[in-house]
This record gives sequence, C-alpha cells and structure tokens, in this order.
Amino acid sequence: MQQNFEGILTTHDAKQHLAHTFEMPVGATKLFIKLEYNPHRSTGQPYDNMLSLTLFDPESCRGARHNNPDQSLVITEYSATPGYTPGTLQAGTWTVFIDTHRILPPDELHYTVDVDISDEPLHETKVQWLKKSVKARGQGWYHGDLHGHTLHSDAAWDVPDFVQYARNYELDFVTLTDHNTVSGLTQLDSFAEDDLLTVGGSELTTYCGHALALGVRTWQEWRVGVNNITMPEIATHVKEKGGVFVIAHPKSAGDPECTGCDWHYPDMLPGKARHVEIWNGPWAGDSGNETALELWYQWLNEGYRMTATAGTDSHGPMRDPNPSFNYVYAKDLTEYDILNAIQQGHLYLSSGPTLDVMVRNRWLEYATMGDVIAGEDVTLSFYWSGCNQGDTLELIINGGVFDERVLGERGLLEWRLPQHTRWSVVEVRDKAGNMRAVTNPIFIGSENDWR
Repeated sequence: MQQNFEGILTTHDAKQHLAHTFEMPVGATKLFIKLEYNPHRSTGQPYDNMLSLTLFDPESCRGARHNNPDQSLVITEYSATPGYTPGTLQAGTWTVFIDTHRILPPDELHYTVDVDISDEPLHETKVQWLKKSVKARGQGWYHGDLHGHTLHSDAAWDVPDFVQYARNYELDFVTLTDHNTVSGLTQLDSFAEDDLLTVGGSELTTYCGHALALGVRTWQEWRVGVNNITMPEIATHVKEKGGVFVIAHPKSAGDPECTGCDWHYPDMLPGKARHVEIWNGPWAGDSGNETALELWYQWLNEGYRMTATAGTDSHGPMRDPNPSFNYVYAKDLTEYDILNAIQQGHLYLSSGPTLDVMVRNRWLEYATMGDVIAGEDVTLSFYWSGCNQGDTLELIINGGVFDERVLGERGLLEWRLPQHTRWSVVEVRDKAGNMRAVTNPIFIGSENDWR
C-alpha cells in the first residue's frame, strides 16, 4: 500500500510540526517513509534548510532523526533505521510529522513524503541487546561525559564508536543524548562493563533552546506548544521520570547557524531549571561558553542554587586534544548515584587539572561543592594538581574576582572568606585566558537563602 503527500513551504512554515496521517492495515510487516525537499539550500543562503521527521504509532512515539541528511526510514517488528524503534506495526492511525527546524528565504520549498507499507513475510531476526551491569566501586571521584551524539541523530559515528571514544579517554561514565530520540540507548547499555558505566538520556532539541534529559530512557515530548505543553512542564516531566533537566549551551550561536541552539524561554530563565551546561565543546572560539559562565554567575547572584555541567557535545572523533569532562564525587558508579551527585552540585569541570575544595566555619563544620554552610568565619581550602606553567587561579566571590594567583603544577591555598560572601567558585585558566577547570559553588548562609 502506498500513500504520498506533497506541499509547498515558505518561511511562514518555519518552526512548525506539520502532521501527515495514514492508516496502518492489519497484518503489515514493513513500513517505509521517505521525505524529500528542494531546494536544500535557498538562493544566497550560507546554511541549508532543515526538515526532520518524527513518527508516531497509535500509542506512542517511534522516534526521530534530527538534522540527518538521510530522512528516510524503515521499521519492522525486528529492526529500524537509527533514530527509530522496531516493534509491531499496530493497525490504526499513524502520524508522521515534518519538523521544520529551518526554512530560509527567498525560495519556496517543495516537499514530498512517500509512505509504503508491505505485508510480505520478513526474513530477519531481532537483534537482542543485553543490558550489562557495572561492578560497584564505592564512594569516590568519577569522571565522564554528559552530552554526546551518534548517527541515531546527526553524528558521524555509531554507538560502538561513541563507546570506544569514552574508553580511549578512560572515562568512568558516558551519556548518550541524541536529539529527540532514545533509540540508541538499548545498544549503548550492551557495551557497559566494569570499566565504563553507560548513562541514558536525550537532547530535547526545540525551536527556542536545547535541554538535556539525563537519565531518562523513554521518549520525552519536546515540542513546546503541541497539546499546549510548556517548557516548565517538560522540565517537570523529566524530573518525575527520575531524570535531571539541564539547560544546554544557552549562549551558543542561534538561528540560522545553529537552529534553536541558544536558550529563549522567558519562563525558564532559569525557572524550574537548576542545572546549566556552561562548558560545551572547546572553551575557546565562538562557543558561547564565556557568556554561559556569565549567565550562570548572574543566576547565582539572583539567589538560584544552580549547578554547572560540561559536555563535549561530540558528533564524531574528537578534535580537541583536551576535552572537558565532569568530575563527580558520588557514592558509587551507578546511574542513580552519578545523577544524584550532580543534583547536589558535587562536581567540578576540567580539561585536565584535578581540583578539590573544602570550607570550614568557626564551629568546625565542613562543606564542599554544592553544599550550604553557615557564614561565620569561613575558611576555604583549595587543592590542585596537573596544572601547566602559566595557569592562573581566580577565586570568584559573588561573581567578582577576589584573588588571583599564578599556579605551580600542584599546591594548596587557603583564604578567609569575607563576611559578605554568598557563594564562591574557583576558576583555573591558561595563559590565553581559556578555562581549564572550574568548581561548582559553595554557598554561604542557610538553606532558606537559596531558591
């Protein structure tokens, strides 16, 4: 059975979700859908138009493949194109949405969607990906990546290559966050071993900002406005699923270069969010990391107890010889414990140096990154190792530089924090001023002082 859709799109159709419905007959064994559109690049534009498909069966989402040049898909009971999930082709009404991420002037865009359904017998077997457990290691520091992609969305490598990259860097954990799909997570978990924990997630790639849903292994509605859903409601759903909601690269380049990549939700600045990715890919260049850092400091000064994270945002072999990772102090190397420690702010971000921060007050109470401590005669102790010649330390108090030092390879420093301190962070930068490591805040006062 075949069905065809076609139409013309203009810039007025950008940032929409265009539904096309078709009926799946009883006994169907194979579904093929192909989207084609022209022109791929409008006259005089430096960037391509960008359309993606999201597919729903009568009960649930069957996946998406954001920003991939191949916008065709095949689904059977046993297999599926990356980005989509295999399974029974339920009889009833299916819907394929065209997500119009970018349509640039001046040309009209002509598209066709071809749907082909077969009931021919299948000659294939289901691939079984077996989830593996990771041996307990106990309390300690664990480092890993919280943001990466495969060809289940728009990356150049498959899941095995993604996992091998994590092992090449001797990471303790790695998180797969493909755009608007969780289809790669089952295979990801089959590569877990005692040396590497695999963490689930997805990147909710909306038209006005991106967010990471860490620890969520089911598809999460990301299309703000569909069925009147809002971004605060999406953040709540992520938390209800046991996940961690992170505003991703909020100050990266936006439209048209990177459609929807910068954060533009007035009800989420930061709203319900308490985690923000301030270090996305290499620090230098036009990454927006420096302005994301400033935004984080602004939110801290507004009284939000915000945790900062890093992510390579890898889409293929790493070009950065010293990528930044998250160094998390967790009860154990489990997905729950890693995410719980991140929620508590017990982590720092680093492309090489090892850091540790501790504070104590006059009553000999102690606290570390992410904690709140009463503000009476607070002393901060900072230990570091692995720094390069010319690296500098900046002690940040309430968003301003309180002290600056040139660092040796390793050492220990202490400061008596001034009485007006509300929060403090330590930065380590190289000779060129690029970040090499940064702690999460220690908060001074009482729990009730912070939102």
